[in-house]
Amino acid sequence: MVNKYPSMPLRPIGIVRNEITQSPQPDEGKVISEIIIDNSLTEALDGLEGFSHIIVLYWMHQAPLVKPPTKVHPMGKREFPLVGLFVTRSPHRPNPVGVTTVRLLQRRGNILRVEGLDAFDGTPVIDIKPYIRGYDSVTDAKVPQWLTKACGISQKLQDIYHRLMDCYGQQHWWPAEGPFEMMVGAVLTQGAAWRNVEKAIANLKAAGALSPKVVRRLPLSELATLIRPSGYYNAKALKLKSLAQWLGEFWDDNLDRLLASDIDCLREQLLSVHGIGQETADSIILYAAGKPVFVIDAYTRRIIGRLGLAPEESSYAAYQTLLMHSLPTDSSLFQEYHALLVRLAKDVCRRRPLCHKCCLNSICPSPSMS
Repeated sequence: MVNKYPSMPLRPIGIVRNEITQSPQPDEGKVISEIIIDNSLTEALDGLEGFSHIIVLYWMHQAPLVKPPTKVHPMGKREFPLVGLFVTRSPHRPNPVGVTTVRLLQRRGNILRVEGLDAFDGTPVIDIKPYIRGYDSVTDAKVPQWLTKACGISQKLQDIYHRLMDCYGQQHWWPAEGPFEMMVGAVLTQGAAWRNVEKAIANLKAAGALSPKVVRRLPLSELATLIRPSGYYNAKALKLKSLAQWLGEFWDDNLDRLLASDIDCLREQLLSVHGIGQETADSIILYAAGKPVFVIDAYTRRIIGRLGLAPEESSYAAYQTLLMHSLPTDSSLFQEYHALLVRLAKDVCRRRPLCHKCCLNSICPSPSMS
């Protein structure tokens, strides 16, 4: 059989040097990279410094060497329709060619210093082109409705975050002096106002009972008395006992080792403990371990619903997917966003909302006249 395609000689013209050695991070757009062009091509860069942006084509050499599927969910999100591979920007392609428009910060001989290149250290560069405004941007470009909707939700959620931050400022959650205190607070806050949780934690501190070892040793009735202000104190005492027992039996009270586990493993482990459900587990993962999961609570559901952004399904997973797939994957962002939603819900977005006081009033579809 005669090969119907002509040969395609392809060689790198340079290499990427930066600090990116693993999967892309939320702030990767701010990473500064150097593109070191082959010395023999230095003259080919003459005049490039007159452009503010350049287009970099590169070979994604770390993409798995497997036959890619012909149809995928864009960005791996199952809420998006199944479409052809070439409708997406997936890195898993027949030819793993990447292309990024970056800001050109400086040219030094054969070295280009750029901002915003989403390529790993050591990535081979196969071409450089200048970005020409008007030529490389199309004003009347169309995109499918599902992508427009997804981008719209993402932009609205980010707008909400910035409005909340402007109104309330950083909340500096979780208010705890260490990971075990944070875990205890996550259990005690179930069905309780935080001011009452603070009283219970103060009692535990005064009794020197904020360690797994002491919680295990305390009689159940004495522990229940200490945490009485948090409500449901008998049930919560049993939950704290179960947590402390689990930490000792399986982790030898080494919280650093526990919290270093990957997100899926840590979540599975926490959910195996009596009294820890999805919201409590995710609170521990986000605030004690500092890993990026969005905590879904009643306040979040209320606000997202009133803003007209609720997912079709009302499950915990559906709300979490909506937020995590629409926002940059950043634990600090998730912490502040969750805390700000709680603040808003307590201050104005109550069961009977005080919409005239709300900083989101102008973008809420149906504010009341309270």
